[in-house]
Amino acid sequence: MWLYHILQPVVRCLIRIYHRARVEGLDRIPAEGPLILVGNHLSLLDPFYIGAFFPRKIRFMAKKESFRHPVARFFLEHFRAFPVDRGKADLTSLKTAIGVLRDGEVLGMFPEGGRRETAPMRELKQGAAYLALKTGTPIVPVYIEGTDKSLPRDAVWIRPHRIRIVVGECIEPPVKGTGRHSEEQISEEILRAWRRMAGEGREDSRRHG
Repeated sequence: MWLYHILQPVVRCLIRIYHRARVEGLDRIPAEGPLILVGNHLSLLDPFYIGAFFPRKIRFMAKKESFRHPVARFFLEHFRAFPVDRGKADLTSLKTAIGVLRDGEVLGMFPEGGRRETAPMRELKQGAAYLALKTGTPIVPVYIEGTDKSLPRDAVWIRPHRIRIVVGECIEPPVKGTGRHSEEQISEEILRAWRRMAGEGREDSRRHG
């Protein structure tokens, strides 16, 4: 974790200067206790840029393919990320995720199941909703935009495009015994939160344009 402590303030400063980053809603993040961070996914930059501003350390679930590259594996392991096999029900990663939450940490997930430059925010895998219901952990939706322009799939260099990161209101799972709440309902709440944050950004751009 020493690398996390060193790199976080450095990356945060670079993002603010290079991307003129705008970050909103950090005061909505609970200071302690388990938390599931769910972000929309546009670029390889997303976990690093979200993590740079998030005031608590995040343990991200990362696709197992990301660990194949030695440089990527070095950073992922130092940031205590852990692999998930997206092609099957990965019980090992599920147990790790539950352990992270039971230890009172922040679990980071991208429930779209991969980068979604086209038709984003329409359908989610339900792992985050399942974990929230199973462990009683609140979900904090995080919306990021601009990273797909800063680092498209075919790019070899990070471009200075404007970045916006918004933290939404926590989505509290129901207390056991107070009624049924499905994984589909929670997933839909996440999608509504992302769309609302995206819409607020467009409205603000029009007012200041």
